[in-house]
Amino acid sequence: MDILLQFFFNALMLGAIYALAAVAYTLVYGILEMINFAFGELFMFGAFLAVSFMLPQVSLFGVMVPMPGLPFLLAAPLAILIVAGMGYLIERCAYRPLRFAPRLAPLITAIAVSVALQNLAQSVWGAQELAFPSFFLLEAKPIQIGGAYISMVEIAVIVTAAVVMTALHFYVKKTRMGRAMRAAAQDVEAAALMGIPVNRVIAMAFIIGSGLAALAGIFYGAVYLFAHPHMGFMPGLKAMVAAVLGGIGNIRGAMLGGIVLGFAETFGAAYLPNGSAYRDAIAFAILILLLLFRPQGLLGTRLPNRMADRGAMAFKGSASAIDAGLAKLSAFFAGRDLARYAAWGVLAVVAVSVFFIFPSPYWARVFVFVLIYALLASGLNIVVGFAGLLDLGFVAFWAVGSYFTSILFVEVLAKGYGVDVSSVWWLFYVNLLLGGGLAALFGMMLGYPTLRLRGDYLAIMTLGFGEIIRLVATNWVDLTRGPMGIRGIPVPSLFGYKLGSPVQLYLLGLVLLALAVFLIALMVRSYLGRAWVAIREDEAAAEAMGINTSRYKLYAYSAGGFFGGVTGVFFAHSQQYISPLSFTLFENILILMLIVLGGMGTLAGPIIGAAIWVVFLEVARDMPFIQQHPELRFMALGILLVVLMIFRPQGLLGQKRQPLMMS
Repeated sequence: MDILLQFFFNALMLGAIYALAAVAYTLVYGILEMINFAFGELFMFGAFLAVSFMLPQVSLFGVMVPMPGLPFLLAAPLAILIVAGMGYLIERCAYRPLRFAPRLAPLITAIAVSVALQNLAQSVWGAQELAFPSFFLLEAKPIQIGGAYISMVEIAVIVTAAVVMTALHFYVKKTRMGRAMRAAAQDVEAAALMGIPVNRVIAMAFIIGSGLAALAGIFYGAVYLFAHPHMGFMPGLKAMVAAVLGGIGNIRGAMLGGIVLGFAETFGAAYLPNGSAYRDAIAFAILILLLLFRPQGLLGTRLPNRMADRGAMAFKGSASAIDAGLAKLSAFFAGRDLARYAAWGVLAVVAVSVFFIFPSPYWARVFVFVLIYALLASGLNIVVGFAGLLDLGFVAFWAVGSYFTSILFVEVLAKGYGVDVSSVWWLFYVNLLLGGGLAALFGMMLGYPTLRLRGDYLAIMTLGFGEIIRLVATNWVDLTRGPMGIRGIPVPSLFGYKLGSPVQLYLLGLVLLALAVFLIALMVRSYLGRAWVAIREDEAAAEAMGINTSRYKLYAYSAGGFFGGVTGVFFAHSQQYISPLSFTLFENILILMLIVLGGMGTLAGPIIGAAIWVVFLEVARDMPFIQQHPELRFMALGILLVVLMIFRPQGLLGQKRQPLMMS
């Protein structure tokens, strides 16, 4: 009984933190129907700022800077105010220009803002943990209730969350601004016609939501005694799950969802078999089950994405100077013959990389990574660019292909049966097809539950699937070797001749990329590709034309998964080592950004995006300031993506998409 009571207090405290952050998500979603992924990073900034203000000095950009050493009761409100101001600036600069853009634009922008903020924090405070300083709540003795103990910090978290939630409820129900928020949540356009200052209302929702995220981050840091640049990632995702669980857009539902998730996670970790190892997976399993059977959440009544009629990717060309400068380049890649389009894309990669192959094997190795990311981006481009389905779990297919071939070669053949793997060199080429086929099957499994979902909910569902695969790879040690990874994967061979040098791997990867682009070009040019584009532009119209949208969505997931699996096989054998660290959500976001950079819905775009990014990473290594703060490269990518989504959402090569007409 004592242990149950202790779990109860722990769950209530954790649920209160999730509830605070979940309300941040639901406030913004209730009005804009947009999930602000950046709230996880604002959660982190709240903790960092509070800790910094409480310390006498702190290292900023590697330099010790004197700080005021404020007491907690002054440092926390000051941090909340600053983060609330950051939320306003993000809304004003990044989201407001995309208010009436296609649905994917603000979603991708939110992800880009999240990446920029996370890497900014790592540049400012460093990659190490910052210990939370002692203050009066930490120094107070815990209270014993029955046989359980609850600290004063935990009591403060629960009481503060209850007070804040009650105050927010009355604010939304009783105040003029609260009534304006509710009106905007019902219909933004009608509210504007009635004279409600919609921009001010939305800005206030971001300010309040950002402040709540900061408060949740401060309490999280105080309970667990640290601040870290990545501390907002998992709590932010779980808070988003809590918001969906309660009914995203419903404030009371977000509160309930946070508490329910806190209890499910705490008791699941305690009583499920190997529950502590799969603690994080509990939230995503709940999310997937919820979206399958009750996507509107526990207290929600509205089906998701009422604004889906804006289209997924119907970007309109802008008349900016950037467009004029890139028009010729876009026209060069966009021809009537789609196969020629694909050939020019591959030739562009060859033309750029051939110069670097001969002088240095190092640059050949760099361009192997260009090819790997180009293959991955081309596979994801099928789902996102051509079918218009935002997939944040694509790395799962990459992981499936990698682990399939690695386990077969190393764990089964070499260690299990003592086979000399060099004698079965041909199995690598068979595994390219088998790994791709297995990943395609996983794509069908992922796609089927998502058929009823669109936009934000679709992104969340795929995100949960990808995280579960990563957690399984991390914790199923007997099969995957867990965090240690699998070593000793043989390099590819051809008739017993090892293709282990960087140049040989580059040439093999180039052949795979050429085949992949050729096959994708054939699919896109066929009725299958036309159906994908029709779904992307207007799903309701596609259904009215007689297209079985469910079937073709599954085809998109399956085709994208196949190329992800093929890439995974090549990746494992070219690197000779894999671990779960290669298959994180950040990698999925990076691949998505490469597609946006080059041009979604184009064949050459993912290749150009991968080449630009990987080469930039290497060139930037020689810059003195970047050597001290390498994470600034990723911050720059996030900022670049925000700018692109505002001024050129179609990407560098998206001036002209290949016209595809239904026959």
